[in-house]
Amino acid sequence: MVELSGRALPKDFSHYFLMRCPYSKGLRVPFWGTRWGTFPKSLVTAMNRSSATDKSFLEQHNGKWRVTLSVPTHLRKAMGKTKVKLSLGTDSLAVANELKWGVLAKLKKQIRDFELDGKAASKGERLRIFKEAAEIAETLAKHPADVHEKLAGEYLGNRVIEILGAPVRYERVNAWETEEKQESDAGTPIAIYDKEREQLASQFMDIAFHGGIPIGKLDADYKKHRLKVSPRTEGDHDRALVMLAAFCIEQGVGDDIRKVDRWVVAAFISYLETSKGLAARTSKKYVSRLKLYFDYALSQQTIEDNPWEKGKVHMPTAKNSDKERPFTETEAAKLLMGECNQALKDVMMIAALTGARLDAVVDLRADDIIEGKCFRFKPQKREPGVRFIPIHPDLKGILERRLEGKQGTDSLFPEYPTPENPQRERSFAASKQFTTYRRKLGVDEVVVGKRRSRVNFHSWRRWFITKSERAGTPDPLISAIVGHARKGMTLGHYSEGPEMIAARKAIRKVKLPPLDGSPIFEPEAVTPRS
Repeated sequence: MVELSGRALPKDFSHYFLMRCPYSKGLRVPFWGTRWGTFPKSLVTAMNRSSATDKSFLEQHNGKWRVTLSVPTHLRKAMGKTKVKLSLGTDSLAVANELKWGVLAKLKKQIRDFELDGKAASKGERLRIFKEAAEIAETLAKHPADVHEKLAGEYLGNRVIEILGAPVRYERVNAWETEEKQESDAGTPIAIYDKEREQLASQFMDIAFHGGIPIGKLDADYKKHRLKVSPRTEGDHDRALVMLAAFCIEQGVGDDIRKVDRWVVAAFISYLETSKGLAARTSKKYVSRLKLYFDYALSQQTIEDNPWEKGKVHMPTAKNSDKERPFTETEAAKLLMGECNQALKDVMMIAALTGARLDAVVDLRADDIIEGKCFRFKPQKREPGVRFIPIHPDLKGILERRLEGKQGTDSLFPEYPTPENPQRERSFAASKQFTTYRRKLGVDEVVVGKRRSRVNFHSWRRWFITKSERAGTPDPLISAIVGHARKGMTLGHYSEGPEMIAARKAIRKVKLPPLDGSPIFEPEAVTPRS
């Protein structure tokens, strides 16, 4: 906690602060407009432009497209410009849209490096200042409100002067501007400070005197009591909190969870979609993480309502030809017959004949093979517990070889050890290895504007489900085998699930394509994705 002295706030400082800082009275910081809570409609309008029409961050110059990025207001004077620009050297708008994100990252780094050189308050400095103010608020909360100013004393006065920094210029007070001042004050030179620094000082006072709560203050408790997810998802949660706090600070709202309202939420979602250039699915993931965190803050009575309840990310409708799909029979045969290391080939075979996810396969241990009859797969996604899946006859030889000399908790795939990075699953190396192998064989389908190929390791799961359906396996049984939630209260809640004998028959119906070079028959789908 910050130690506070007992001396009064200097009169000359409080006199200046109330006269020169419009944000101090009422302590409500205006943003995105001329009055509290107003901002351009463009910030909350869903932006769904194609690469053929999207001109965001782009302008034409001498027949070529170039990237243009606005310089933050508080840096414009120091940098001597309102925008930074860089030519892309192309007259094609589609190509420019592919290239602009990398250039934007460079320009943002250029501005960030300039900011960190000490010419303006960096985001890191703002975060430190707000945390310091929150500690002061905690100290003051232990005492009656009427003694807060006395307790804050000289510390706050000197600290705010430090935050304000050196004056940018001096102005003389005109007689008609005196108002609360004495007539003798007319003509007195008044120091004028950087507006961004003034606002920062105002927010510091706001948090210190009125108990502003940093957005990440409940993070440790939330992780301890509520957040039970994979390390990768926890990393998404951490990134979402950091981005939101940085965004609020940058926009002048301040790092205060109680100031995040539906207007801030709408603006943040627009920022993710436009300025950050994130895919809709990625933005939705971050918004979902923040909604759950704010639910916890609401349960702790830190906020009065959850503004993320109405936060919607526009999800463009994808055509079948753009969606990720199963492998074709030809692609499956090519992958299973190609030259790769034995571990990867074994992983592919198990995934193809169980429909299991990659991480569940790689994490198999010796004691997860139950009496040579079934697999015990660990819970994935939202599965409530382990699943037992019958072993396909074509996997018997692989498992006998893998189990040789192993027992108990010995890994079935020691070729993929636990990575040093705690936010990476054991399957990370296998995933990269498979992607390289798949591309080498030409099993790839990239759609313009999409980051991921339409075929990936998860296509084995899709392939298994497709083969099961075509073999006549009932939908509820397929869902039980692959770990999907079954529909309705009857099967989804009350039923213990189908018998193992039924699952064993269903597993045996799944047949691999010919792996000896024989001609392959490609069945036609009713709703083709190919």
